[in-house]
Amino acid sequence: MRSAVELPRRAESARNALITYIHDHGLTTGDRLPAYARLRSEFGFGSQTIAAAVDSLCKLGVLEVRDKVGLFVADPNGGHLTGRTVAVAVRALTGSAYAATLAGFIQKLLTEKNCRCMTFYQNSSPADSPCPSLAEFPGMEQAVFEGRCDGIISLCPLAAADQKKLQRHGVPCCFIGDDDLDAVMPLAVVIEVKKFISDAAKTLKKAGCKNIIQLCASAEQLARRDKTIPAEVGSSYDGGEQIAARLLLLPDDQRPDGIISDDDTIVSGVLAGLLTRQLPHVTYMPQIATIVHAELGERYPSGRMILFKQNIEVYAAMAVDLLLEILRGGQPEEKQLFYRFEPVS
Repeated sequence: MRSAVELPRRAESARNALITYIHDHGLTTGDRLPAYARLRSEFGFGSQTIAAAVDSLCKLGVLEVRDKVGLFVADPNGGHLTGRTVAVAVRALTGSAYAATLAGFIQKLLTEKNCRCMTFYQNSSPADSPCPSLAEFPGMEQAVFEGRCDGIISLCPLAAADQKKLQRHGVPCCFIGDDDLDAVMPLAVVIEVKKFISDAAKTLKKAGCKNIIQLCASAEQLARRDKTIPAEVGSSYDGGEQIAARLLLLPDDQRPDGIISDDDTIVSGVLAGLLTRQLPHVTYMPQIATIVHAELGERYPSGRMILFKQNIEVYAAMAVDLLLEILRGGQPEEKQLFYRFEPVS
């Protein structure tokens, strides 16, 4: 495989623009590109810059120049070059299989769409900074405003001031995340957690549950949810175990017979706490409505589970397609797409 030729920055940008044009328009071997004059006009580069980019792509076997005929595609995948560059902003993973899986799918899908992916991790606690600034993702602010990335997919809502700054610089940013966060950005794939909680409560009531609670990771999260459903607050696996301990201290007639949680880690902690504190005789086990990821395949040690499926790859693809449509100059009818949990039959 021939390696990419080192080019000055503007020529490299022009080469990336040509690669992007080929893939956006679905050009294949033998297809003709527009004349040089049109390429200069469309991409905003001078004659020498376009010529250097074309020469580089010809050496890589992507393009060929036919004398007195024009410029043609020789091999659209020659040199294995990427066109656009997309930054992915991720909260600190802290051992989260879900966050790692979502980031991994976004990276995979961008690569399949002929994009280069740059991943940046938040260096502050999500609790301290629920809507972080670009500066909290080391290296991303510089990459964006030096023109080294074309767009952003963010796994958390960004600070309003930075959203405005990105808009002024013409860098689209697509948020992907739950609808119970502090803010949902204008371009977004929104995961309908609030609808899940409502549907789960209805399902538990139909199953005969009378005393239903929800589990929340924080008091701040609870403040943004349905306050008509009583709640226990606790984050992570350890928090789930502590919730279990508190439930077992309640009189039998005050213990909840139904629990709702969209966080599989907290649910696992609750179940572990209930089981280990009651063995060898488990006399109390509520019905629990929670989510199961299609890709992770969680297994819960209880036969009293009501499960809703969450397909991470589906909404990762929704975010990638939405951002790329914007980058290609499209005007999508809906700039906020919604993903709903499906009950497992």
